Amino acid sequence: MPRPAWLVDDWYSIAANWRLSGTALSEGFDDATRLALADQEAAGIDIVCDGEQRRPTHHTYFLSHLDGVDFTTLKPKAMRGRRNTTDVPRVVGPVSVRGHSTTDDFRFLRRLTGKPIKATLPGPSTLVDGSYDEYYGDERALAFAFADALREEIRALAAAGCDIVQLDEPAVSRLPEKLHAWGVEAMDRAFEGVAVTSCVHVCYGYTSRQGGGKKEWKHGYDEILPALAGSRIEQFSLEFAEPKLPAVVLELLPGKTVQLGVINVGSTEIETPAQVAGQLRAALEILPVERIIAAPDCGCVALPRDVARAKLAAMVAGAGTVRAELGARR
Repeated sequence: MPRPAWLVDDWYSIAANWRLSGTALSEGFDDATRLALADQEAAGIDIVCDGEQRRPTHHTYFLSHLDGVDFTTLKPKAMRGRRNTTDVPRVVGPVSVRGHSTTDDFRFLRRLTGKPIKATLPGPSTLVDGSYDEYYGDERALAFAFADALREEIRALAAAGCDIVQLDEPAVSRLPEKLHAWGVEAMDRAFEGVAVTSCVHVCYGYTSRQGGGKKEWKHGYDEILPALAGSRIEQFSLEFAEPKLPAVVLELLPGKTVQLGVINVGSTEIETPAQVAGQLRAALEILPVERIIAAPDCGCVALPRDVARAKLAAMVAGAGTVRAELGARR
């Protein structure tokens, strides 16, 4: 969810420029989480999250709570198949969990709402892509080390009563060869032996932005969904709205529940409930109703807060229209 301007100067960076410090910052995180929840509940969202209000980025927050990862001396690295480099933390020793920060965040949210909660974590492939390895010397070994650390956090979340845990894997569609080599195995390893509903978010594939901010599409779900279908993951969160994908693509994930992207988070144009309902009806031609969950394409963090609220409300209204239609048929 978008973060309040009083909390942070920039919306996403490895070292967020928080406007507060000390106790005031801790209170600010709590208050921003309350606002993110209030926006979701006001829109009518069924399954809520904490809006990741405490996180500089979706992956560095988890990395910063691991032993064996150095944030003091960063290293430049080209991420997600791009040519330009970004400074990333270094893996300098055995990776292990140092405190369960995400589980603490879940417990705080649990005290505020009785609704089902989805907790999010970066996936092992994205952690490999977002760090510079100076210890393991092998991407597969590093991915499995991250997967083991993630499993410890997921186990703690499950023990605390979390309903759904989602691994965010924006890297896999840009680097499909790594998904096929070890990525699917690593995400399965992260959930192995933990009794919790498992989900993985996979962005649609693009590697750069052209003039005017338009995305240059390089890969597609056809390259990776067949491999993901063979995983033990129960749900997949997919981007369908921005790339304008046909519902027939869903046939590539037999037996899986899909969190269907019906809200384009790359645009400030607000969808109508009718547009959302149309996408859901098309999906119902492919999947049974119990395997479809309406969702935004990706996180709403880059959107203006009023736009994010309006988009979520449109999503809920569109889903409500289709629910009513289905109820009338019974």
